[in-house]
Amino acid sequence: MNIALLIAGGIGQRMNMNTPKQFILVNGKPVIIYTLEAFQKNKNIDEIAVVCLKDWVDDLKSWAQKYGITKLTTVVEGGSTGMESLRRGMYALSEKYDDEDIIVIHDAVRPLISEKIIDDNIEGVKKYGNAITVLPSNSALLYSEDKVSSNRVVDRDLIANTQTPQSLRLGKFREIHLEAIEKGIEDTVATCTLLVELGNTVYFVDGDEMNFKITTAEHIDLLKAYLNMRDE
Repeated sequence: MNIALLIAGGIGQRMNMNTPKQFILVNGKPVIIYTLEAFQKNKNIDEIAVVCLKDWVDDLKSWAQKYGITKLTTVVEGGSTGMESLRRGMYALSEKYDDEDIIVIHDAVRPLISEKIIDDNIEGVKKYGNAITVLPSNSALLYSEDKVSSNRVVDRDLIANTQTPQSLRLGKFREIHLEAIEKGIEDTVATCTLLVELGNTVYFVDGDEMNFKITTAEHIDLLKAYLNMRDE
């Protein structure tokens, strides 16, 4: 089976809004529903799980029913950090699915994910054991240790900017988190970084610019503009 695991446990402090960014209404619909709809319509995704802020679990379930998200089978309360939320998702999935099942881990606040990216992640896991969505760097990069000056250029051809999904089999997902607990790793920022920190090689699939992460109010405006253009 192929299971999408959406991470919706963040409070979105940079948005300066009372409503967490994944639940902000855009054209009358919560951001997370756009993301869920992308996985709902993908023929290769069998089921969906969401790690959700505790106070929004009931709202999420109500919206899922309203918008016909029939693949949503699991909702888990999020943790205090992104890594803890991932771990809670892992434990919940381990109770229901097999080690060989593919887990497609995605930020709930990347609502414009394409079918191709989802499909490429699944195929990447089948071929290599994991799949990390990336974009090439198209900016000049400078290395700085003090964050105010630099005397060193970083070769942008050696840099990959990561997005989500970041995908792997459930057995590996559980393995790296249990190993992280054993080694006291509690603050890694993503599945790809945890894999690398634990000595694994990660394999890339192409992302795209539309698969952006909503982190500021400007990103909400960008999402609205795209949706309005799509619906014209």
